Amino acid sequence: MEVKVNIHTIQYNEYGERNDIKVRATGTLYEKKDNTYVIYKEIEDGNETTTSIKIESDKVTIKRFGEINSTMIFKENQTIDSSYATPQGMFVVETKTTKLNIFNEDDIIINVDYSIEIKDMFKGRNKIKISICK
Repeated sequence: MEVKVNIHTIQYNEYGERNDIKVRATGTLYEKKDNTYVIYKEIEDGNETTTSIKIESDKVTIKRFGEINSTMIFKENQTIDSSYATPQGMFVVETKTTKLNIFNEDDIIINVDYSIEIKDMFKGRNKIKISICK
């Protein structure tokens, strides 16, 4: 099923500086084994990235494939290490999800609040709101 995907990310670095990122895309939604999946593509600076969002009852996994490859898993009150592969090299990213709300009704709304650390490079806090409109 074709869906509209709207993602608003608010990033705060360790100095309290704020950065807003908004993504709008058309994607495909499908159900498989009690989970919901949304796949969409975006082009930034001429590079195409495919993003897959897996929505479970208490967990969200976001995988990105393209110039940058990453997997981020969000589960409330859990700290999870994942890899982030860029043309500059591989990084280990630690995320600690403090809040995860998933509303899966006619439309799907996901709110994630988490701290993020790229070992020895960056610390911050991110808030993501994902809206998937059927």
